[in-house]
Amino acid sequence: MRFAGPCGKQIMRHRRHGGGQRHACSVQSFVNTALAMQPSVLTAIDFEVRLRHENEHSFSLFQTRMSQIVSSFSAERGLSERHVRILDAAERVFARAGFHAATMNDVAVEAGMSPGNLYRYFSSKDAIIAGMSERDRMMIAGDFAALEPGGGSLLDQLEALGRRHLVDEPREKAIIALQIWAEAARNPEMARMCADIDSTVTGGLAEAIRTAMASGELPPNLDDVRFLQAMSMMADGFMCRRAMDPNFDVAAAAVTLFTTMRQLAQIMLLPPAGGQNP
Repeated sequence: MRFAGPCGKQIMRHRRHGGGQRHACSVQSFVNTALAMQPSVLTAIDFEVRLRHENEHSFSLFQTRMSQIVSSFSAERGLSERHVRILDAAERVFARAGFHAATMNDVAVEAGMSPGNLYRYFSSKDAIIAGMSERDRMMIAGDFAALEPGGGSLLDQLEALGRRHLVDEPREKAIIALQIWAEAARNPEMARMCADIDSTVTGGLAEAIRTAMASGELPPNLDDVRFLQAMSMMADGFMCRRAMDPNFDVAAAAVTLFTTMRQLAQIMLLPPAGGQNP
């Protein structure tokens, strides 16, 4: 097995001595591994150390940048069937138990594979969370890219897109989003992941509005910035309520959300009399 950095050269020697040395070296070697999501071969002792200390070191392994962690699951490679199965299983586990209480073993059981096989695809819970976030970001970007200037009114298309992500997705998605937002308040890397998704959403909305303005569907002089802010806040509130309330009436709330979106479009997108924004 290959390990990045000098620690990898010492791994066999440390195994013969104290468990503390062995643990420190094993953890450091897998933190330093840049290709965290690339399949690799784990020896039994490395796997045992990782699994035993999984909870203790959760959310302390963001020393590796998220761009490195998700580098192997890019547009060129796409997602393998195993990656999809693991990410889907992790979403169910994290929604039930929370990020901190869940273990890699829990994810492996949910995915129907051995823990050792799971580690061939994701080296830690942090890598799984980064993978979930990147998958969602790519899906959102793809949906915005699929908006068609001649495919109906902009608000109709935005409502259809919003329903796919806010209504049609299982409640687990909202629960996980709430956990990620909570972690982002104190974890800079989590905050960066959230900012990446926010940037994808606001960028997609802004481009859709610009396209509608160019086609004449929307007037050229409008307050699109305030509309984007209002849309983001309403969507976040919808997700929070859905996550916190198991009896949340998604269908009724969706009607309220999208009706309000259309009313806000009339108030905020169209410039007030005199051409000055309030």
